[in-house]
Amino acid sequence: MTLVVAAVALPHDVAAVVFVTAMVLMLLIVRDDKKRHGIFVSGYQRGRTVWIVAAIIVLTLSALVIVLTQFEDPTDDPWFWVTLSIVALGTSVLSWIWERVYRGDVLEGRL
Repeated sequence: MTLVVAAVALPHDVAAVVFVTAMVLMLLIVRDDKKRHGIFVSGYQRGRTVWIVAAIIVLTLSALVIVLTQFEDPTDDPWFWVTLSIVALGTSVLSWIWERVYRGDVLEGRL
């Protein structure tokens, strides 16, 4: 998610490379999950994880608005990098929470 947010604010030639990198990494994650666990579970599941997905979406969309409206030359502005760091940390923590809640739902037979 952080790479997608960054790509939106970067010059077009750099943005294309960053965005393609994000998509390739996503495919590698799916492939790794299928290889290690036999399946890939999308984050968009019903149950108690809905609020976590909503938080990830809000965080990402907020960051997109910020990088599109608040930085004239993003790579020279330290707040751009702070914003990207917040997205990286926030989505990582929320992803970890999502996994714990989802595993709990599975173990409790809710899904």
